[in-house]
Amino acid sequence: MNERVTAIPGAERLVLSQTDGQETLGRAVDVFRYIDSNFTRWGCDVAGSATDECSVTVYEMAQDSTLQEMFSGFGIPLDQLALTQPQIRQFVLRYAQWLKKGGNGTFFLFKAGREFFVGAVYFFSDGRLGVRVRDLTLARVFRARKRHRLVAKA
Repeated sequence: MNERVTAIPGAERLVLSQTDGQETLGRAVDVFRYIDSNFTRWGCDVAGSATDECSVTVYEMAQDSTLQEMFSGFGIPLDQLALTQPQIRQFVLRYAQWLKKGGNGTFFLFKAGREFFVGAVYFFSDGRLGVRVRDLTLARVFRARKRHRLVAKA
């Protein structure tokens, strides 16, 4: 079990439908008010593979951590935790009630090419959504007291 995060009761096994892999977060203007330009700059705005139905779990931070510490703390290969961009988009549309409110983000691990990135989805004060992209190796330590969330395959 990952000591850096705790599963949120009731959000342990949410289901995402199969996808064709063609949607990207960088082009999801129907979902997000703000989309980080680094999706394009860092080569993340690329379609992926089709996916089968899968379960995901929503976690909340329990210890101050970097993104890499949070996702690596599960003790399994990152590929087994990562979602595709269409799956992230689907989660945001289907399960918005599980996204962190109050200006703090919900983190989603995804892969573009051979590199891992984190999509950080957050609410603006008017209730609309924004999405940023962060390199998994970002050195910033996120504070547990802010109760950021992360979503990973179950």
